[in-house]
Amino acid sequence: MDLERLARARAALATAGLDALVCRLPENVLLLSGYWPLIGLSFLYFPVAGKPLVVLPRSEEREAAQELWEADTVTFLTGILGSEDPHQAVGAALRERLGRAGPRRVGYEGSFESVAPPWNAGEPAVPAAATRALLASVFEEERLVDATDVLHALRARKTRAEQDKLRVANQIASIGLEAFLSGAEVGRSGVELVARVESAVAIGGVRMGGARRVRAFAQVSTGAEETAVAYRPMVISTSRRMEPGELAVLELGVVADGFWADRTRVRVVGRPTDVQRRAFAAVAAAQKAAIAAVKPEVTAGEVDAAARGVVRSAGYDREFPHVTGHGIGFRYHEPTPLICPGGGTLLEEGMVHSVEPGIYLPGMGGVRLEEDVLVTTGGAEVLGPCRNELEGRGA
Repeated sequence: MDLERLARARAALATAGLDALVCRLPENVLLLSGYWPLIGLSFLYFPVAGKPLVVLPRSEEREAAQELWEADTVTFLTGILGSEDPHQAVGAALRERLGRAGPRRVGYEGSFESVAPPWNAGEPAVPAAATRALLASVFEEERLVDATDVLHALRARKTRAEQDKLRVANQIASIGLEAFLSGAEVGRSGVELVARVESAVAIGGVRMGGARRVRAFAQVSTGAEETAVAYRPMVISTSRRMEPGELAVLELGVVADGFWADRTRVRVVGRPTDVQRRAFAAVAAAQKAAIAAVKPEVTAGEVDAAARGVVRSAGYDREFPHVTGHGIGFRYHEPTPLICPGGGTLLEEGMVHSVEPGIYLPGMGGVRLEEDVLVTTGGAEVLGPCRNELEGRGA
């Protein structure tokens, strides 16, 4: 049980004038209960005082028993013959728990438009009109308060237990980075590298650091045309086979028991050109400068400026079109802190964010390096460190 997280959550509710939170998104159920749902139909009622209640599918009882902190549980049937309407079952369980005197102000996930998937990433169930109607029928419309900002603020600073989980997720991600670095060679395609990376993470990640449920989401761009636009939030890995001197860029998301890592590596198959070497050296130096700038009370904008200044001094300016980093932890991309030009967020101990400068040149391709770092009193701790080497195998 993460007592530090529970204490922070209850203090945040009191400050916001909320008597309780009700959450359905798996990332927030995990945050406040320790349980990462399998299919996204679990509901958590988290009062400012008293024991939480989790209402979940009966098919998830085993996993919930292994992961849940102290909480009352009610189950319902779903996914088999004789299944119940989940919203009716949840509503009945909440009404029985609340009795006649319910809370006056209840926070809910009113403005989450980017969400992390449950374990079943292929078909996540997410809150929509039916969930909103359920909450209004149980708590009354005027008592519901959008608590999205409260939840995001809670998630921005990780507890000691959550930091350990993110160390594990990044150690597991390093398995994928190594598989990419060793596997990028002439004649291999992007989709083959994706399969190699995801397989290595799945096989090597389970049980590492106690992890039970591990999954990788890899994207590999190859060649000058593909990697020149590898700054896009999502790319399409192709079956084209790499030729000598070409770049490959790996974007890798890894989730381990609901905690995320986000890492990037770049490789040249064969000997790099001078242009590729200069771009790589500039990106590596920019990342080093940004990591050195990370410490409590420094603004996100100052960290971004440290990276962007190195890139600009190396002769690149418009070729670095994205932010230097973003928050990470309960989701692949979290909004706080956003390491961007002029970012005013003050870094705090316990924040975790990426550091990922990049340069993208038509004709050459793209170069990006990405680490996840933890803000500590002494500066930045790089999570799951792994080698950075541009030159790969020759023809």
